[in-house]
Amino acid sequence: MSTRLYLLIIALFTFLSGFSQSFEKISLINKNMTSYPFNESNAYLSTDGNSLFFNSSDNINNIGGLIDKNDIWYRNRNNGLWEPPINLTQVNTNENEIILGLNNDILIVLRNRLINYYDINNQFKLLGREEIDGFSTNYNLLTGSINQKSDIIFLSLEGYGTYGVEDIYTSKKIDGKWGRLKNIGSDVNSLYQDISPFLISKDTLVFISNRDKLGYELFYAVNKNNNSWSEPIKMNQLNTYKSEVSLTYDYNSTNFLLSATTDSKTNSDIFFYGNNKNNIRITFNLNSGIKNGLVYINDNSIQFNSNIFSLPFEVADSYKFKFITDNFFIKDTLINIDKTKNISINLDPIESGSRVVLKNLLFKQSSADLDDESIPYLNDLLHLFKTNSNIKITIEGHTDNRGDFKSNIKLSKDRSETIRDFLVMNGIKKSQIKVKGLGSSKPRYSNDSENLRRLNRRVELFIN
Repeated sequence: MSTRLYLLIIALFTFLSGFSQSFEKISLINKNMTSYPFNESNAYLSTDGNSLFFNSSDNINNIGGLIDKNDIWYRNRNNGLWEPPINLTQVNTNENEIILGLNNDILIVLRNRLINYYDINNQFKLLGREEIDGFSTNYNLLTGSINQKSDIIFLSLEGYGTYGVEDIYTSKKIDGKWGRLKNIGSDVNSLYQDISPFLISKDTLVFISNRDKLGYELFYAVNKNNNSWSEPIKMNQLNTYKSEVSLTYDYNSTNFLLSATTDSKTNSDIFFYGNNKNNIRITFNLNSGIKNGLVYINDNSIQFNSNIFSLPFEVADSYKFKFITDNFFIKDTLINIDKTKNISINLDPIESGSRVVLKNLLFKQSSADLDDESIPYLNDLLHLFKTNSNIKITIEGHTDNRGDFKSNIKLSKDRSETIRDFLVMNGIKKSQIKVKGLGSSKPRYSNDSENLRRLNRRVELFIN
């Protein structure tokens, strides 16, 4: 190792010790987001951590459609999980909106040559505009960021006098005005694309480059003085098999927000990297025969590829889980997440002789009508026929002990027929479904209270 490189590494890690974490001592934190079929990059968190703002390109849902190079979108976090993205229509236009930063809940957006400042806590009120000069506004690839003090901007573009394709330029604000963009020089810029610059600290610049011909990967360089930079060093931990698109840093959560694709052709997604020692990690252990499936957490889906898998949770709370996998009944359950632990989840196999109580399908008293809260669960029954379209089932209806016995027999059969009619309406053959009405003859619970009687007004399903 050269003396120069050794001293540089020592200096960098000395800086990072004050910065609170090293580039090399971080790990992936599951983003717990619903999938989104368009690009997500250039991400920033609000101060409270409950709103995520990002750019989306090549998105038919942008204000100007596919020709709109970038719109700003956002997600809100509810109960620790991220909700689907929303177009920030209060800010977006047909023009190219680039997020430069989110400092103290002021969203800073570059549009044409104007830097726009929006207050996210006041209905995105425009607080002011400032002009920056030194570049054309019609480039296909324009990326950049502003520092924490909002007085230094780095932009990547193919401007006059570039060393290759896109180079990194900078501008400083002096006496309230932005200086003309200047190329930061050949210490950092190469013959290849050098894009997505982000100033992590006052002297450490992170950027993405394809200079090593292995795809787009992350590098960093340290400013030695006002005129020169250290030789760029490729990151280890944050560079993965993915193709990196952007990297930002959130000083409140001390997390890196990485945008990356699985290859150069797929859409980019946002991943959180950081020191997750404060996260609650739950390891789920499903039936040994299960190889893959989906788990919905408060209606947000995550794919798993083993019967044993772990997920992190940022907030202690009660979460609704729905486990979906082939050849097993869908399982809904409510789990209180309060500490790191292992949880065994037993799913019932869909096979001859299996019997399950459809706990989420409850009926109104003296009626064949489902409770309103039960109706969304009807669609889960179609899962039974996914891997075996010829499966045959028996639906058994039950009532509580109130009322006439014969009337309850009829009522319970009507309840079974309610379920059958839904399946038939959705393409299942009527010949595959038998119905029975057993009235109050087979209670699962005592009928001593209304809550228990409500549970006896149930439907059971039997695989023939």
